[in-house]
Amino acid sequence: MAKKKVSRRLAAIGDAPSRTTVPPMPGRQDDTQLVEIGMFISVTVLGTLVLVALAVFFGVRAVENHLETEALRAVDAVVFAAAEEDPSFRNITDVSADADGFDVHLRGTVDNETMVASIPGLVERIDGIGKVTADLEWIPPLEIDEPDVVAGPMTLSWAGGVATIGGEVSDEPTRTVVLQELEALFPAGVEASGFSVKEGAPSERDWLSKILGIFKVGANSLPAGEIYVSSGERLVQMSGEYETRQQRREARDAIDELVGETTFAFVSGLSIPEAPAFTPEEVVELQESLDDLIEGKVVEFELNSDVLTPVGTALLDEILLALQRFPAVPIEIAGHTDNQGDPEENLDLSRRRAQSAFDYLVARGQDADRFVVVGYGEDVPIASNDTADGRARNRRIEFKALGE
Repeated sequence: MAKKKVSRRLAAIGDAPSRTTVPPMPGRQDDTQLVEIGMFISVTVLGTLVLVALAVFFGVRAVENHLETEALRAVDAVVFAAAEEDPSFRNITDVSADADGFDVHLRGTVDNETMVASIPGLVERIDGIGKVTADLEWIPPLEIDEPDVVAGPMTLSWAGGVATIGGEVSDEPTRTVVLQELEALFPAGVEASGFSVKEGAPSERDWLSKILGIFKVGANSLPAGEIYVSSGERLVQMSGEYETRQQRREARDAIDELVGETTFAFVSGLSIPEAPAFTPEEVVELQESLDDLIEGKVVEFELNSDVLTPVGTALLDEILLALQRFPAVPIEIAGHTDNQGDPEENLDLSRRRAQSAFDYLVARGQDADRFVVVGYGEDVPIASNDTADGRARNRRIEFKALGE
């Protein structure tokens, strides 16, 4: 019996908790939770601060980007004005704009000494811009020694299929090339007794092919005319009378493209038969009427086609009424496209659509000679081609009242 009691007691002792076991302490558990909560709050606050900082940074950066864009637009305006005023303007301006908050710093090179002062002054007038600083450098034109010997101007005149060439070139091979080209253009005969070589004159190799191209334009489009070419003056002039404005415009465009690849300037002596007189006020009034009619509308065509839709012809009927009020004012009909697809195909489509508008107006009694038809393709957008709305605005026919 005693043994049983001892066993029961030992068993009870074995079931009892060990004296060396430390029970959980509520205080320590609360401290751990507080640390975890504190860390969570710290991370959350830090994340919030980072997000706020990023929002502020990108908001400021957007403002800075806008101010930089507006500053460069002001620079472009100065350059454009200079080029309009002086055809010899070299247009090698290279200016960048960096905004820091509302302040703008300009740096780079300019083509004209007056721009060093005028560009910062113009940028300062832009709304939202604070202080403007600039590191602009004027690049003076290179000093080019004038040659001691200068060839006399070339003069070409033609009528009745016969041409006369005069003036001077630098060597005999150049003279031969010019005469061969003229003999191909004027098989009836070329008089060249006044066309000679000037020993020591500068070579014509940099520009001769373009001048021969102008000879070709004149010979192929005018029954009679004159061309004057002066390498010393860097000047080309062509004179002659075209039957229509369209013919004159096409010749002028071809010559402008050729001359644009040289350092020569072109002076036009191209004319058309005397047309009915009109006043500058009539030009302005007609243009305002045309702009009002077209605003928010387009001359509509079938998709990828030059076929007018009923909506397109309805708008042309309204334009016709405006044109009938000022029958003497010449008009340019210009076709434009967006930048989707092949540029050459877009150029062709713009021309065909402008021609369709022309054909429609002439078929309804308008004088064909008052119009100039031209296609610009995708080269003259009035809105961004990055959106459907912008592309729709760029696909258009424009009517421009001309002052000559």
